[in-house]
Amino acid sequence: MKALIDGRIRDEEYEYLLNEVKLDIIPIEPSKYVYPEISGHADIFYTKINNQIICSPNAKYIETNFIIGNESVKYKYPDDVKYNVCQMGKYIIGSKYADKKILNKINVFVNQGYTKCSISVTSDNSCITSDKGIYNKLKELGVDVLLLQADNIALLDSYGKFSEMNGFIGGATALVDNTFILFGDSDYLSSENRENLKKHIEKHNLKFKDFKYLKIVDYGGLITYK
Repeated sequence: MKALIDGRIRDEEYEYLLNEVKLDIIPIEPSKYVYPEISGHADIFYTKINNQIICSPNAKYIETNFIIGNESVKYKYPDDVKYNVCQMGKYIIGSKYADKKILNKINVFVNQGYTKCSISVTSDNSCITSDKGIYNKLKELGVDVLLLQADNIALLDSYGKFSEMNGFIGGATALVDNTFILFGDSDYLSSENRENLKKHIEKHNLKFKDFKYLKIVDYGGLITYK
């Protein structure tokens, strides 16, 4: 299985994905079209809907089987969230800012443009989010959603160093097969958030993987495909 992920991931994470999860990793090079912190993020340039990858015309990496969207990702919000859409089972969650090739597929609209950044999918009907608006919307639909105030998630600058900006929980996690991956050490979360996270993961019968002693980093998640 192939995987699109920010090329700035750390060695421990890369080795785990390559050797333990057995992913064919495609590292995304930083792009000049958006600000450095999100310049290599898969969830900025790509989305996966019904096992089909839809991408921005100015994405760094494009395969012949990808659907190319109408609008290129650009520097300023909301032009940087055209492909930031999340599928969770039957729900395709996004904002009004989505590219036209995605817009008519969305069946749950939210105000948060950084939709995928804000959601960690844990099953077809469960997820974790730090966005109150998304939380309320999904609760109304009967989704088992955990509201997690994760305020200690880093982003990387153009040199691969920690930025002063804060990241999102969705971009700092990934679900691969039956394993929920946190890119960093869960000890960086508050004890309450850490406990709630692990309870939610156990409730949905998932294995948990984090990386001890590493600060939690938002890489824009991980997009897998065949």
